[in-house]
Amino acid sequence: MYRSLTIVCAIFICSSFALSVSKENYITVIVDVIQSFNKPSDVISNVCWTNIYKKKLTANLAAADNPRSIKFVNDIHAKDLVHPEKVTFLIDVRCKDSGGFLNKAASRKYFGRPHRWFIINTPANEVSVPLVIDKMHLLPDSEVYVMQLINNSYSINLIYKIKPNREWIIENYGNWSTENGLTISRRAKKVALVMRRRNLARASIVTSMVITDNGSFADLETLRYKQIDSVTKGGFHQLTALYEFMNASREFVFTDQWGHHVNGTWHGMVGHLADGTAELAGAILFITKERMPLIEYMSHPMESSIKFLFREPPLSYQNNLYLLPFQASVWYCVGSFVLVLIFAMYFSAYWEAKKVADEKQKADDTTVLVPTISDVTIFVMCAISQQGSTVELKGMLGRFMILILFLVFLFLYTAYSASIVVLLQSSSNQIRTLTDLLNSKLELGVEDTPYNRYWFMNEKEPIRRAIYEKKIAPSGSKPKFFDLTEGILQLQKKPFALNCNLGVAYKVMERYFYEHEKCGLQEISYLQNNNPWQAVRKGSPYREIFKIGLLRNAEFGLNDRTNRIMFSKKPVCSVRGGSFVSVSLVDCYPILLLLLYGMILGVMLLLVEILYYRKMNTRP
Repeated sequence: MYRSLTIVCAIFICSSFALSVSKENYITVIVDVIQSFNKPSDVISNVCWTNIYKKKLTANLAAADNPRSIKFVNDIHAKDLVHPEKVTFLIDVRCKDSGGFLNKAASRKYFGRPHRWFIINTPANEVSVPLVIDKMHLLPDSEVYVMQLINNSYSINLIYKIKPNREWIIENYGNWSTENGLTISRRAKKVALVMRRRNLARASIVTSMVITDNGSFADLETLRYKQIDSVTKGGFHQLTALYEFMNASREFVFTDQWGHHVNGTWHGMVGHLADGTAELAGAILFITKERMPLIEYMSHPMESSIKFLFREPPLSYQNNLYLLPFQASVWYCVGSFVLVLIFAMYFSAYWEAKKVADEKQKADDTTVLVPTISDVTIFVMCAISQQGSTVELKGMLGRFMILILFLVFLFLYTAYSASIVVLLQSSSNQIRTLTDLLNSKLELGVEDTPYNRYWFMNEKEPIRRAIYEKKIAPSGSKPKFFDLTEGILQLQKKPFALNCNLGVAYKVMERYFYEHEKCGLQEISYLQNNNPWQAVRKGSPYREIFKIGLLRNAEFGLNDRTNRIMFSKKPVCSVRGGSFVSVSLVDCYPILLLLLYGMILGVMLLLVEILYYRKMNTRP
């Protein structure tokens, strides 16, 4: 009996000692692995250990190189995840409550980035996935380390699935032994986690594509009609390299809308990303506050600026040409000179009339300028307009003044006329803002696309709203939404501004515009945020792989190649001299207005003279 009791005690002591040694090793392995992350960690632990080993683990973590902290919990609380990028969950699957803890974590999506998990799965005879997480979906964005005791050493493995219906992938992170400590595998040490998981083994990744024309389905590869659904076709070719980078197969869902919030739900491409139908957007999107909780913006792959495009209008559309030849100071000098000449001519005429009276000569010569302000003023006006006069001054001084008068205004008239000819062929560069565009005489139109219709019809900012209500869709008329080619042809024929995708518009211009018509092109942005971005579903497990792949496309010039194929840059003005245009009614408007006012004033003066004449003749 004593012998049996001795054997039992010996077995108990040996097992206790072995358990103690194993717990000590657990602590060392845990600390070494967490320290290998080279980042501060807030450890949230769910283990059923005694207080002695919990205190030892706490002390060893506190003594590590980088700051570490640990909190022992029985349940998951959001208040413990203040800095999720620092959190490392530690759990022992042998504890009876570990299953509930893991299930709750999975329901709250805590297995995705940026959280880390360290799972103790010992003892084990071979590398395996713990049964408590076998049915869970730990996808490529997870970082779950499993520690197992195999052949007197501890194996630390990373486990994940490419997709929920795929097999587990087990990757060796490193091994720990009492002799060598933690030895990290060469691949884990040299290659980043996301790059080790980028091979998706031809798993299908769903992409949402925006197609507004049925012909685009067959034209995604051939690109025969680049101006139709150009953004989607460009995105299709840019994402081809991304799929090759991930070794994934493509699967598409199609829609005819980019997606906006309507009646409490999201539709279109954004709707596909929001409800998880698609992982990746097949077309670029503008950043809006409403979309931020649903999608994540990754990169800026293409220059697809949506702006008002117009040719500089004739100068007469913005200014009165007949006031521009001279600066204000010149006009003041000319006015002062005219007044001086009127008074000088008046005194000269008055002097000659007095001289004739003193010499008792007859003063009935009709070719002599009468010394009245009205006659002298009309004489000077005749000289200014180069019309000549039937009267003149007879004296030497008067003749000299007439010579000076006609000579000065001959030079002014020549300079003024030459400037007018130049200005009639000049264009205005004064339209620089949306306010200028609203107040200009340009007609406005918009390329007929789903996003343009949405943005213009729902804009609340006063200037932009006024542009839509007064220029695009005035009351009682059909909104001016055009096919791109139709809008470009109008831009060619008349002063017109078209809101469109510039890269595609310039490609259409290359087909229809003459070289001199490519000069004077101006752009004004209508959208407040005019930089489109590539987007993915919020919380996508492939987000980091997408990010690396998209940046790689940009670095290798793949995006630039597609952009050069799909879009054109602003054409260079090389033959501006060929842009001769005929004088239009707008150019002559100020002169015709002056003629009309002169005729009205002449009729009024005639009526005044008639009334004055009758009044004078009715006196007794």
